[in-house]
Amino acid sequence: MTKQARSRRTHELVLDAAAAEFARHGYPRANLQHVADRTGLTKGALYGHFASKEELARALTGQLDEVLERLVAQNTVEELSARERLRALSCALAERIESDVRINAALRLEMDEVHSAPEPPRLLADLRRLATEVMESAQTDGTPGERPPTAPLADLATVILVGAYYTAPDLERRGLADRVRDLWDAHPACGQAVLGMTTR
Repeated sequence: MTKQARSRRTHELVLDAAAAEFARHGYPRANLQHVADRTGLTKGALYGHFASKEELARALTGQLDEVLERLVAQNTVEELSARERLRALSCALAERIESDVRINAALRLEMDEVHSAPEPPRLLADLRRLATEVMESAQTDGTPGERPPTAPLADLATVILVGAYYTAPDLERRGLADRVRDLWDAHPACGQAVLGMTTR
């Protein structure tokens, strides 16, 4: 293995170790010594790959941004309604969060900002924006010529995902994807109910 390949492998190991630490403890309580211990590196060697805890966190949240964009691009089946597209997007993201510790940690990092930042974290704005894009690109629901308002369903998709994440029974978010699917399917007309509230 070349020196460059070893360095890249170590870089990936550090990201995985940091993700496990952030997912379990959140940003404020995450400890870089624990990250170093998980990888077998000294703390000094760890800093050779990432200069700070903040830099590690940014690397993980950047991966979440990429995953969101890819999932939106994949959910472009024109035959699906807006609600079906949002359900598919929410479930796909929940599956990634449940199966990928880096994405789990990234969401935890983003949501930690809710308690400390004066504005909602960028993730919520991005989720809402992406959900709105899915809505706008989907076939028109309802009667011909009638375009459903995008904001309520975009908000619904965000609330379902974040609510399921926060009420998951453990830090690994086991069963998250099933919980998101169940919430979407518990009341098949939930999207129509939200839309109805906006047109009264």
